Amino acid sequence: MIIMERTCGSYRCDVFQDGKLIGKMDGVNLIQWFVKNSYRYTGTFSRFTTMDPNRNQSNITVDIVFANKRIIIKDARVEWIKNQNQNGTFQATKIESYNPY
Repeated sequence: MIIMERTCGSYRCDVFQDGKLIGKMDGVNLIQWFVKNSYRYTGTFSRFTTMDPNRNQSNITVDIVFANKRIIIKDARVEWIKNQNQNGTFQATKIESYNPY
């Protein structure tokens, strides 16, 4: 059984790698899939800007923080980026909630 539901979206998210802020993602949408008794998370973004241009590439693993929803997308692998600083897709292993205080 496959169940698809849209979990959340955000206009602007912070992107961390190894605990350090490396950039921002704009227009992030996340979809939660339930397939074969486990959850899978896929998402899209409209723009990914980094402080270091070498980190703006496919196949990097990052954590995406939805500050307005108190959600962290853990171990998100950027699968595809159209061009530098443009739209793309990612897959994640899990989602965690956090308390900023």
